[in-house]
Amino acid sequence: MNLKDFTTLLIVSILWGGSFLFLRLLVRDGLEPLQIVSLRMLLAAIFIAPFFILKMKKYSFYDHGFPFLLIGILNTALPFTLFSYAALSLGPGSLSILQATVPILTALILFSLYRGEFSYFKLTGVLIGLLGLFSLVGPSGNLDLFSSMLCVIASLSYAIAGVYLSKTPARMSNSFIGMGSIIVGAIVLLPFVFFYSDRMATITSTSWVYLALLGIINTSLAYVLFIKLIKRIGPINASFVTYLVPVSSIFLGIAYDGEQFPADKIIGTLLIFLGVFFANKQKAADK
Repeated sequence: MNLKDFTTLLIVSILWGGSFLFLRLLVRDGLEPLQIVSLRMLLAAIFIAPFFILKMKKYSFYDHGFPFLLIGILNTALPFTLFSYAALSLGPGSLSILQATVPILTALILFSLYRGEFSYFKLTGVLIGLLGLFSLVGPSGNLDLFSSMLCVIASLSYAIAGVYLSKTPARMSNSFIGMGSIIVGAIVLLPFVFFYSDRMATITSTSWVYLALLGIINTSLAYVLFIKLIKRIGPINASFVTYLVPVSSIFLGIAYDGEQFPADKIIGTLLIFLGVFFANKQKAADK
């Protein structure tokens, strides 16, 4: 992973860390989880549609049809819905920490299905990052069990999608798949937009700003940036963004939501960065 790719990971982690904060604020403003995720996807799809239409002139819709549907469900509609429900009882820091199970799940899937992908450096990096994750969470935890399970299921969905995207044929464009999957996700969730249509008038202007930022910046922009990385640096390295998300999310929670971040959590942050280093060491050695 070069400096440009690592910088992109950091940018995506900040954007996704912010999405958990917006989810929490929207829930506090009285919006329902499915209302949030359906409007989020609708706004994201409206924003990405012109770029998708331009891409259709270059890439085959037939080749990308199945990935649109699969990734639209596994990487947008399903995890976004589950995380929105989890936001009812979990803070932004806790939500992003639970999402950080993605690298472990990705490694388990990848090493099981593709033996050639296994390396001790990648495994060490994942385990060091996991240790940093536990340091951030702390031994007491106090997480709601049901909400935590929803987050882990969402993380598994992300992991499966990441492994699939890393193995797409060269004729396929991951950025095109990302754009199409956002539109598919919006279509899947569109019925809930109509279901909650009678509550549209009660949404405050502040909440609309949160929804717009969540859909356009935290979803469309971050998603396309990330999905292009997967093929370049591999699913495990790319999934390390979810180790970085808790760091940015917790700091955003401190700034805007009053969450606490004791000094000893710095150790967990440093371990996460060390894990990223080890996971990429093998790749550098192979060149």
